[in-house]
Amino acid sequence: MSKVFVPETPLTPGDQLREMLGQAERLVTGFRQAGPAALELLFLLDTIGERLAALEAAGADVRAERTRWETVQQRLRRQQGRFLRAVGDDYIRARSQPPTPPDISRWWWFMDRAVVARRRRAMRTTALVVVGVILLGVAVWWAYDRFIAPPPEVRQALQHSFEGELAAESGDDATALAEFKAAVQLTPDDPEIWLWIGVLHTRMGHPTEAEAAFEQARRLYDSARDFYLARGMLFLRLQNLEAAGRDAEQAIAEDPQSGWAYYLRANVASAQGDLATALADLERAMELAQAAGDAELEALARAQWSMLLQLAPIREP
Repeated sequence: MSKVFVPETPLTPGDQLREMLGQAERLVTGFRQAGPAALELLFLLDTIGERLAALEAAGADVRAERTRWETVQQRLRRQQGRFLRAVGDDYIRARSQPPTPPDISRWWWFMDRAVVARRRRAMRTTALVVVGVILLGVAVWWAYDRFIAPPPEVRQALQHSFEGELAAESGDDATALAEFKAAVQLTPDDPEIWLWIGVLHTRMGHPTEAEAAFEQARRLYDSARDFYLARGMLFLRLQNLEAAGRDAEQAIAEDPQSGWAYYLRANVASAQGDLATALADLERAMELAQAAGDAELEALARAQWSMLLQLAPIREP
């Protein structure tokens, strides 16, 4: 069934064209509210195209009207999928009803095919992207495993150490010790593992075994200061504040210019509630870090000093 535009009052051909353009502009912006009735837009586009061609052939200046017509088409092109959802199944039935059989130049009668083609292209593009990401991931994994990843025994030792730390922090010292002993069999030159074994033996009341493990660790560190710092930090992590404090003092004695040693002692004092000592040691750590050009230590000490300074009036009488 064809649609025929009938103006309410006699109009010139140009007026009729502009009236139809106004209707088309209203429909292309309000097709969601119009629903299936928005199909009238497609018949209007047919008629407008014919009227424009006739008027141009007669020598009329319809450049402004053609611009409006092309604008309506552009807006419809950008919303093809939404337009088809609004008009529903009536679109396919209406395609057989134009005044003349639809040709490819009247693209608005073939929007469903264009939308399907676009979706297929999008699916192909997505598939290619997914495949590309997978291949990139495989390549990265291969490169990491081949050139960057530590040897298998080191990775296995790291896993044992990770499990050991979790067990130690949950209070299961026997399991933690077994995990670190398994790790040290794989990487005996890792001083941190020996420290964990020594600290766990200390907590379990095995002083002889603890001292033997600490002696192994001490030989692997570059200096006695580094050994005391690392052991003190580990004691602090496991809340053995007395042992952590002794190691902080030993580190300061080994190297009075070590900002990290003062930072360790400040943390111990803070955990013990001695904010005055903690603040003083943090100030000293900042001074030494600045002199040594250690930006990391300076930033850590300054942040902790600022936090403790706010707490000091609350916690101290």
